Amino acid sequence: MVSFVLDCPEPRGLAEFYAELLGWPIDESESDERWVELADPEGGARISCQLDPHHTAPGWPDSPPPQQGHLDIRVPDIEAAEAHALRAGAIRLPQPADELESKFRVYADPAGHPFCLCWGPPPEWRPSQ
Repeated sequence: MVSFVLDCPEPRGLAEFYAELLGWPIDESESDERWVELADPEGGARISCQLDPHHTAPGWPDSPPPQQGHLDIRVPDIEAAEAHALRAGAIRLPQPADELESKFRVYADPAGHPFCLCWGPPPEWRPSQ
């Protein structure tokens, strides 16, 4: 099993946010009070929320502590996806100055982790040389 893990002070609450945002179920058989796991209905990598009582949200865009990872979520309609994300509890973050014309918008989840909603055709994947 592969999982992208997000440290946070409230694993259940953060998992419920991503369950609402993505429409993924929480896998209760893999979850407890310190770890809550979301299952990708298409069988891809999971998202897990892990208890860290000392979690500090990353700064955005350049203040400490630095961002260590983020999710890019591909959506067909950015306006509808943004409205859905905001209703679920996301906060819109400032777009990086050098990315004003890019096809993504940046948000923070309830624990302060940045994530992006991206639209347009998926980029072509190329293996590293």
